[in-house]
Amino acid sequence: MKNLINMEDMINQLRQKRKIFVSEADLQLELAWIIKNAYPDAKVRLEYCPVFEPNMHIDILVIMNNKWIPIELKYKTKGCCKQVDDEVFNLKNHSAKDVNCYLYLKDIQRIERIKENVSEFSEGYTVFLTNDLSYTKHPMKADCIYKDFSLENGAVKTGRLDWSAKASAGTKKNCEKPIELKGEYPVQWKEYAKIDETDTGMLVYVTNQIH
Repeated sequence: MKNLINMEDMINQLRQKRKIFVSEADLQLELAWIIKNAYPDAKVRLEYCPVFEPNMHIDILVIMNNKWIPIELKYKTKGCCKQVDDEVFNLKNHSAKDVNCYLYLKDIQRIERIKENVSEFSEGYTVFLTNDLSYTKHPMKADCIYKDFSLENGAVKTGRLDWSAKASAGTKKNCEKPIELKGEYPVQWKEYAKIDETDTGMLVYVTNQIH
């Protein structure tokens, strides 16, 4: 079945408009705007709470032809200050790479859960945007505590993913449960924008479709 949204096209349109973002909320608003302009008849909702799980907040919910397209976003940055045109962006340093990888995979799991509970589900998307290129690489240690969650380029995420037995309670706080993925999700990072030649000057993204 043909996808209702072409997410790669949406990201391409987004990069023409914005190379960098202040925050995840900034990214959320701009992507929602791009989608609404591309699909003017669609309903676009931010932080939508589905009836089957009121504590869940869907970053962007697109409703098109009475079908649901949930979109979850992650924007994790390495601290730096960048100037683009006449605007200065002071990016926060989002450490805890291990937890951030976990949370991206939890986004995929969340959309799989929506698929199971919402008959109107059509397709879903996750997007992770970062200027921290270490996400694209293998963990430095072969036995690292977040090996199952690592988002190195070329990985495929599926099945039960869990912390190493060596992971501390502090590391796993609020993220204790294993991730259970029913589908297979390849990790293929792509360049989003190049701001400058420094180690924080390139933004890359990965996106996955849940169908």
